[in-house]
Amino acid sequence: MDSKKERKDVIKYRSAILQCAEALFLEHGVDNVSMRKIATTAGIGQGTLYRHYAHKGEICQDLMKESSEEFIAEVLHYLDSNNGDSLQKKLTKMVHYCVEFIDKHSNWLVYIQAPSCEERQQMMYHSPIYVFLYQMFYKLIDEAQSHYKSKDKDTGFRVDAMLASITPELYVFTKENRGLNKNNIKQKVVRLYIDPLFKL
Repeated sequence: MDSKKERKDVIKYRSAILQCAEALFLEHGVDNVSMRKIATTAGIGQGTLYRHYAHKGEICQDLMKESSEEFIAEVLHYLDSNNGDSLQKKLTKMVHYCVEFIDKHSNWLVYIQAPSCEERQQMMYHSPIYVFLYQMFYKLIDEAQSHYKSKDKDTGFRVDAMLASITPELYVFTKENRGLNKNNIKQKVVRLYIDPLFKL
């Protein structure tokens, strides 16, 4: 097959799949839509669907791509426009951005993680948004630790642990089962992971 035609077919199929999946997810919720339902509604075979997407996590990742890019641009704009803010304020603001983003998109973000043990590929930890957040938090926290001459230099673990505390699955569980709202969660994350960096 001509490579240009092949690329056009890939784009066409992916576009149809994403449009169909988005409509189904909005109408029924991600949990209640199967890969088979997506294929049937899109008018394609399941084999074709699985050639493009291994599971719903990958579909949600593509659906979230635009929102993720907007989020990254928003955070970068804040950091670029508020260079004079203290490190503590920057880190606190970034936590707030993260929680707001997760709160808004938690229904789909959960599926960035593969939905079964067989399919689990640690997708979330290699997604552009996670890599971006890890790098930004690492840079700012490392700078804070250097400024305050902290003996605790395990910056990478601190960043991963902090981000793990607001993963979509845990975030939803905490809201639904621990009685916390997004503002409570923001405050607790800042108090546990950010504020101690600035205590002399």
